[in-house]
Amino acid sequence: MTVSQQLVSKLLGSILSVTLLCGTTAAQEPSLGNNTQIGTPPTPQAAASRITVPEGFRVTLFAGEPDVQQPISLTTDERGRLWIAENYTYAENPTNFDTELRDRIVILEDTDGDGRHDQRKVFWDQGRKLASVEIGHGGVWVLCAPQLLFIPDHNRDDRPDGPPEVVLDGWDEGPVRHNIVNGLKWGPDGWLYGRHGIQATSEVGKPGAAP
Repeated sequence: MTVSQQLVSKLLGSILSVTLLCGTTAAQEPSLGNNTQIGTPPTPQAAASRITVPEGFRVTLFAGEPDVQQPISLTTDERGRLWIAENYTYAENPTNFDTELRDRIVILEDTDGDGRHDQRKVFWDQGRKLASVEIGHGGVWVLCAPQLLFIPDHNRDDRPDGPPEVVLDGWDEGPVRHNIVNGLKWGPDGWLYGRHGIQATSEVGKPGAAP
């Protein structure tokens, strides 16, 4: 057998080995899951009990469904209350957002100090594409793409003093889906910060201003 014949023989042997190995691997691959049984989700209490934390820490349930539904953002106020933005308008493709529905902001408070909320209020329930909530300067700041809104509540009675005021306009909406503007937070410099995703290309300005 010539040198070239030996090389060809070794090459064919290697190819055959790889083919057999691939066939064995494919035969050993697990089948796709086809379990059609409907599972039962844990209760909020059970879910909290399964969380593991370092020694010295503990997990307690402050609130759960149905008192909180579809949470997308939260913040606290100077009274220790929890403000939660609940988003119902986010939808699957190609709908993106179902604007026939409404988003809302709820307030949860623990008045007796037992670690669980015992008071719940709906502050606002007319949101669309609501993605963030923050408190300050006599009212509530919310992001409802394409706008940053300010809902005045100067007397702090947890009821809007009037309709939302459009502070800024021009953020991308709709097709960018979960890249819409979100994440309101006060910075140590007193500025209100937010963000939007990489797929959004917003041109933001005061209402009615040119892009």
